[in-house]
Amino acid sequence: MDPELIAQHDEIEAHRRRDRWLGLAVIVLAFGLGIALSYWARVKSQPEVAEPPAPPSSEGLVGFPKEVEPLAALSAARLLTRRTLLRGIVLEGVEPSGTVDVSAPGGRVRFSFQSAQGQGPQPKRDPGTLPRRHYCGKQNVHLHADGLVADPDITDFPCPATPQDPLPEPRCGPREVWAHAITAGAPRDRRARIEYYRSRIGPAWRFELVGTSHRFSLYGDCGREIDGKDAVGSVP
Repeated sequence: MDPELIAQHDEIEAHRRRDRWLGLAVIVLAFGLGIALSYWARVKSQPEVAEPPAPPSSEGLVGFPKEVEPLAALSAARLLTRRTLLRGIVLEGVEPSGTVDVSAPGGRVRFSFQSAQGQGPQPKRDPGTLPRRHYCGKQNVHLHADGLVADPDITDFPCPATPQDPLPEPRCGPREVWAHAITAGAPRDRRARIEYYRSRIGPAWRFELVGTSHRFSLYGDCGREIDGKDAVGSVP
């Protein structure tokens, strides 16, 4: 056989072998990529998992434990939860100075946080399945005699029936709320319950001296009282 024809035949066979190997490599690569994408999609479809709360801590708490500045603890409270939306603050045993003695009976503060719908830790579900509904979850952070500590995250807590904006950083605080109460004749020798919450018309403060008639709500800047339907609202 002509050597030139033999060389041409060998070259054609070499090209065919190279093409077969190249095709096989493409198939293997596509298969591997498909498996990787499937695994990535499975991981991404899993809900964010809630982590166990950290132990109580008093580090960085202004005035702890006798004269705690509640709003000064808000930033530290945010660090203890993966819920990013502030839904309210409940203060028990508030002195006219605006501080709370958390070592005294009944003296405590609760910060309430949620997430946007479907965000943050969600209830566990079977791998590869979609959620039946989206939750907003809820996590409380407490300030008491042991310090600042979060409750276990409630992943299946429902979203509000009507979508609500998160509460902004407070524009005033318990000291100003108490000052308004004193102007209205409230006795200075009592400790109050004060809430920061979302009313029907926006951020608001609610003041109450249990066992007395001293109860009112202020708009979020503490500049005016609100009442009736405008004052309706609560801390989840």
